[in-house]
Amino acid sequence: MLRIEHLTKKYGDKKAVDDLSLHIQKGEIYGFIGHNGAGKTTLVRLVCGFLNPDKGKVLLNGKDIRDYDRKDYYMMFAAVFQEFALLPGSIAQNIAQTDEDIDMARVKSCAVKAGIAGKIEELPGGYETHLNRQVYEDAVMLSGGETQSLMLARALYKDAPFIVLDEPTAALDPIAESRMYEKYNELANGKSSIYISHRLASTRFCDRIIMLGNSGIIEEGTHEELLKKNGEYAKLYEIQSRYYTEEDNEDGQE
Repeated sequence: MLRIEHLTKKYGDKKAVDDLSLHIQKGEIYGFIGHNGAGKTTLVRLVCGFLNPDKGKVLLNGKDIRDYDRKDYYMMFAAVFQEFALLPGSIAQNIAQTDEDIDMARVKSCAVKAGIAGKIEELPGGYETHLNRQVYEDAVMLSGGETQSLMLARALYKDAPFIVLDEPTAALDPIAESRMYEKYNELANGKSSIYISHRLASTRFCDRIIMLGNSGIIEEGTHEELLKKNGEYAKLYEIQSRYYTEEDNEDGQE
């Protein structure tokens, strides 16, 4: 279990996270939502150990994460951020994130689960196809959705206890984003998960939704509980639902 205790993180004079406390239970799915600048990414980076807090601490099974070997702690997380990178190497190397001792059976299994195996097998080089044209002239260019599926396969290959997704699907349309998160959820297999999205519909399936703002937690609960509260979450959900409905209607008229 992860326990966040009175975390504070500042950038200059601005507090991105201010005296925030939260328990992340084993096997549960959490959705972190909020407007840009609400502190979602900062909070996740603190939990993953990529940043150190100015005050407070993160505990894993009662132990301050700063007391763990940092490399060992990083292995606990399969994280996909917005700024993910394709490694200069083969598709297999990108999924395994190494060029040594790759378990090809596992690579292929993860690709199948992530829904990218068919695309890979259509390529002349298959799993040995190069990615990253800055290094390889023969590298292929994957679409946004295909790249997201590749990142899913990468996360599955790592098989870490915690899954963290920080809006890696921001470039996708709302329906595609929701489906991608649901796919992660289906394959999480009882792992603890944190999903960040500014689109509320994408995190409806989460066991607990944490709405962040003003450097702290504004509201928390399930999707249904938050709608019943008729607070900030409900207002934002209504606005977004109306926006996407209008957008769909406009597309249908064209």
